[in-house]
Amino acid sequence: MQRFPFRFPRISLAFAVLALAATACDKQRPPGDDGGTPPGDGGEPPITRKAAVPADHALFDRFEGTGFDNACNADTDCFTGGCSGEVCSASREVVTTCEVLPVTLPQGTSCGCVQAQCIWWNPEGLTLPPVEAPERASCATILCDKPQVCLEYYGVAGPSGPRFASCEIPCGEGRAACPEDQACVTIADGPGQVCRPSALTE
Repeated sequence: MQRFPFRFPRISLAFAVLALAATACDKQRPPGDDGGTPPGDGGEPPITRKAAVPADHALFDRFEGTGFDNACNADTDCFTGGCSGEVCSASREVVTTCEVLPVTLPQGTSCGCVQAQCIWWNPEGLTLPPVEAPERASCATILCDKPQVCLEYYGVAGPSGPRFASCEIPCGEGRAACPEDQACVTIADGPGQVCRPSALTE
């Protein structure tokens, strides 16, 4: 009686190799690992987001844009704005005055969605350096080059907060048009309707 050698079909052999490899991988997994993707990058725990601007900071309203919409569902809902990009909010159209702020955010701080609010945060818990409450500004001590004029106003805190003063070009109904490279914008928590460089309003 003639005997024929038994041969595995190539496809069956390939499936057998894959099955053995999968079994080996399961044995190498630590207890409790179901093979899914762990939270964080590279299997690390999720990053804890800590507020970078304390609620009692003298410039909290300025950096956190409390006069604007801040509700969010994800980081993509949050934007940086303001003259120096110092405001974190859910609004794309934040315009602020351009005075030099006495402090800057710690390195590595990001604008993102934390507990459904757009805030500045970092994982290390570094915070905005403390400052004294801004002194009352006055147009009596500020000189402006024409066509700018000095305007005094309160911020988002209203009369209970510090008063600001800056050189501006007022605009709007009954006023002259802004220079060619500027546009008329309304700064609700600032000097009102004033001219700003077009690049800041786009």
